[in-house]
Amino acid sequence: MDIKRYNKIINVPKEFKKVTIKPFLVSPTEDDYNVGYIRRYFIQKTNDKNSVVYEINEKTFTTFLENTLFIAISLNWKISGSDDEIKITNDKVIRYASKTLPAVKLYLPNLLQFSKNNLGN
Repeated sequence: MDIKRYNKIINVPKEFKKVTIKPFLVSPTEDDYNVGYIRRYFIQKTNDKNSVVYEINEKTFTTFLENTLFIAISLNWKISGSDDEIKITNDKVIRYASKTLPAVKLYLPNLLQFSKNNLGN
C-alpha cells in the first residue's frame, strides 16, 4: 500500500470507522413495573434494511444519535396492566416505531415481553 492511500485511510472521519456494537437486554426493576413501562433503544445500519437490529443501552444510544450510518430509535415498552392492554399498547408502539425502523417488528415478536404476567414464559 502506498503512503498516500494509507494517509487517506487513517484520516477517515470517526463515524466511518468500524463500530463495535454491544447488544443490551433490559432488566425491568420493581420501580419500572410501578411506572408501567420501560424505555428501550434500538439501532440498525441505515444503508441495509436487512441488517441486524440491535437493542442497546441508553448511553450507547446517545452516541448513535448523530451517526449518519445508523438509524436510532427509542420506545416506551408497556410492562404492566392486563395482557390485552399490554398487547394493544405494544402493538401500537411497534407500528409507530416501524415507520422509522421497519425491522424492529421482527425483533419484538412477543408483545408481552417483560410483563409480570409473562415472566415465567
